[in-house]
Amino acid sequence: MISFYKLSDNTVKKCDKEQRNIIILEDASDKERQDICAEFALPEDLFAASDAAVELTRHELLPDTKLKDAVSLVVMDLSSNRDEKIETRLEPVTIVAAEELLIIDFGDGSTYWQDFLEYDYTFANFTELIGELLLRIYAHFIMELEDIKHEIDALDQSARKTTENAELFKLADTERTVVYLDHSLKDMERTVDAYLEDDRFVDSMAKRLVYRIQLRQRQAEKMVRLYRDLLETIGGLFSDMMDNNLNHLMKYLDSAALVISVPALISGIWGMNVGGLPWEKTWVGFTIVMILGLVLAIVTAVHLYRKDYS
Repeated sequence: MISFYKLSDNTVKKCDKEQRNIIILEDASDKERQDICAEFALPEDLFAASDAAVELTRHELLPDTKLKDAVSLVVMDLSSNRDEKIETRLEPVTIVAAEELLIIDFGDGSTYWQDFLEYDYTFANFTELIGELLLRIYAHFIMELEDIKHEIDALDQSARKTTENAELFKLADTERTVVYLDHSLKDMERTVDAYLEDDRFVDSMAKRLVYRIQLRQRQAEKMVRLYRDLLETIGGLFSDMMDNNLNHLMKYLDSAALVISVPALISGIWGMNVGGLPWEKTWVGFTIVMILGLVLAIVTAVHLYRKDYS
């Protein structure tokens, strides 16, 4: 779907095609994207990976188009639907900025633009609008990382009490999410830095807005690095807990085997058919041997229980 908007008097309002200076693509078809590329002589593959989590972010000039001083900026956004896999939630946002027109492709299934319009923003120009978009994108990453922090805290408590498969699966899913976020933020860092270093845009963007973007960027990157390290620590704690539980189990089994082996040894000796054994021909011999084996087993068990192996 293609929507048309006009930026005037510091606000963005929906308008007809003839009045447009902003074109928004949401759930657009391949044909609609191709038509936009053909209308403004844009590269045919500009919107090719409009819904791929592994899409590379980039900032590049677009020469030989029908737009004046056109540049493209591709960044990665994160949807709020936590029921989907992280690969689906990561959505490339393709921005084409020119002097007279702004084109933004939000990919498939995105509700970013409608959510963005709900905020009472004011923009002096396209550059400030793009700056606010970047701020909201980093805010999405930070909110996701804050939710992940709660999951990490829960996993940390679980790792101290249990090694159930459900908790291990949750740990693996959380690690997977953080890895995707980490690589997306690292890739986007170079792109956003290149965009903010371009004087043609920064000069028309309030310095306060540039500072806020850089601050959000650093915050998101620090959070994802910190939480990835925490997950590695928790993963190690799960492994140590499983090793410790296994050691306790083996200690119990070895002790039980040793206790059982004592009466087994006694009964084995008295079961030899070689003659000359005490009580061999008396009717109380079986009872005496059983009592002797039981007493020695109890003594062995008490000794092992009191033994300090540390």
